[in-house]
Amino acid sequence: MAWPRPTGRGWGLLASGAALCGGGLGFGYLAPGALGALAFPTVALAMALAGRPPAVRVRRRATVSRVRAGDPVTIVLEMEADSAVAAERVTGPQGTAVLRLGPARPRIRYELSAERRGVIEAGPLSLVRTDPLGLVRAARPAVDEPVRVLVHPRHHDLATVPAAGAGGRDTSSAATRATEGAFAGLREHAPGDDVRQIHWRTSARRGRLMVREHADTARPGLTVLVDDRYGPGELDALAEVAASIVRSGPDVPVDLRLAGGGYAPAGAAGTAQLDLLAEAVPRPDADFAAACRRLRSAPSGRAVVLMSTAATPQDTAAALEALAARRTVSLLGLVGSDGPGDGAEPAAPPAGVRILRAPDAGSFAARWNETRWWTR
Repeated sequence: MAWPRPTGRGWGLLASGAALCGGGLGFGYLAPGALGALAFPTVALAMALAGRPPAVRVRRRATVSRVRAGDPVTIVLEMEADSAVAAERVTGPQGTAVLRLGPARPRIRYELSAERRGVIEAGPLSLVRTDPLGLVRAARPAVDEPVRVLVHPRHHDLATVPAAGAGGRDTSSAATRATEGAFAGLREHAPGDDVRQIHWRTSARRGRLMVREHADTARPGLTVLVDDRYGPGELDALAEVAASIVRSGPDVPVDLRLAGGGYAPAGAAGTAQLDLLAEAVPRPDADFAAACRRLRSAPSGRAVVLMSTAATPQDTAAALEALAARRTVSLLGLVGSDGPGDGAEPAAPPAGVRILRAPDAGSFAARWNETRWWTR
């Protein structure tokens, strides 16, 4: 709105004045009626004093485009000075708020605290005028463009995972055979497999499609799948772990996938994975089983699946099956303090698959560094 309108106090005065005026005149009491009638010219005078804020063009910028959760963000506004009060609308992971920045000045700087990962959008700005008694308020949006700041998850220091078959050599016999030879064996075709790897003679004999598996496990990178079906709290913890893995080694490419469909390939820019984690929102309808199956066609190397401890036994089984098919020592990470019961975590995971469980991201990092799961 741009024209003055009564505030809650103004409407209260008008209602009281109408009641007093009507009651006084109705019962023949002129003094109360005259007193109540004064409310109407008072509010009209307040409208004249408040006036209509002018149209103002604002130039807005953030001193950074990306920050880590917990770091401050500074927003700078440049505009024409005016007697109105500047009010900035800010939307972030914790909701929307309106910040009163004081009288409009040619240059205004203010600071935001990015406590959680997500996206902060600063703007638009409104100019607000009120009368001295606070009876009337007039607000007019400025002509400007909001700015977005990506808040990356916090991260913890993790030991770098070496390439499979080098340094921290896989200890499972299946993984060792896959590392030492170009041909690892045959398995049944799964969605996403390369049709060029179909072994037609065996497929004809068995009556179902069979594909060759070749070992190319010297790749130093990681494939990380994040289960993003849970609420903001659970997803924040998983994103924090994933960010720690992304930053665990500057020379280790990470192929990052979200169960809901988000994807940042290993060859993307260095911040692409962290940007994806910053913008991730819960996808309760994501097909997690299908996301696990797609791991079969992911780049070779180790894989990590990150899930909440609230996962069902069926989800855990799907993740373990996908990791077992990788033929390199891979990891199922369960993060959270609450779980559905003992059935969600098997006592003996498949060969070549490790399980690391922790109540939060910090504890997960400590256990990662302590166990060095890829060498066990």
